[in-house]
Amino acid sequence: MAPEAPLYIYAVCWVPEKGLVLPPGIERDTVLIEQAGLGAIAEPGLDLAALEADDQRLLTAVLTHDQVICDLFQQTTLLPLRFGIQLTSQVGLEAHLQENQKNYRRKLALLADKAEYQIKLVPAEVALPPLPEGLTGRDYFLAKKSRLQAQSEEQQRQQEELSHLMATLQPIYPNLQTATSDEGILRLYLLLNSSQAKELLLQAELWQRQMPRWQLNLSEALPPYHFVS
Repeated sequence: MAPEAPLYIYAVCWVPEKGLVLPPGIERDTVLIEQAGLGAIAEPGLDLAALEADDQRLLTAVLTHDQVICDLFQQTTLLPLRFGIQLTSQVGLEAHLQENQKNYRRKLALLADKAEYQIKLVPAEVALPPLPEGLTGRDYFLAKKSRLQAQSEEQQRQQEELSHLMATLQPIYPNLQTATSDEGILRLYLLLNSSQAKELLLQAELWQRQMPRWQLNLSEALPPYHFVS
């Protein structure tokens, strides 16, 4: 590979003694660049600007980027990089690994034998109960007020369920990270070792029973996307 060829970067990782089975990249085969006892998974010659100019190709590229990281995660401890990281040459990448080796080694050591787990919490719709038919005047307005009050109380119970879960989780998982979508879907991100993951699976079933106003979904083991700065 010519030193001046641009390199699209997927991840920095430990290189196991048995080596790595490198997955195909977005458009070409991926390569392993080793420096200072670290490895970087890269794809040479990718035209990133051309991908970003085509929505369909861009979507495919983003999905492939994630798949490459997931494939590698099954083989070794890694630091997944966000989509779109590209360096101008192999020489530049080797220099980067050399200069940042202490930081990368520290992060990889913290992530060894751990995986990210996502808990997705989808709130049940709190609908207004139907109004009795035939109401007029004061009876109608009292019934409407009562209906709104019932909805408000149900929403309050929903938030109490969530508050109870968060109060339970935060002392156990101090590195808990959260994100909320515009649709009100809450995602919790946990970094766990294998023994903690087994306990989480059992606990998730209990939490779902305790939270009937939420749909709780637990992911499989994922690369530590949210724990790499």
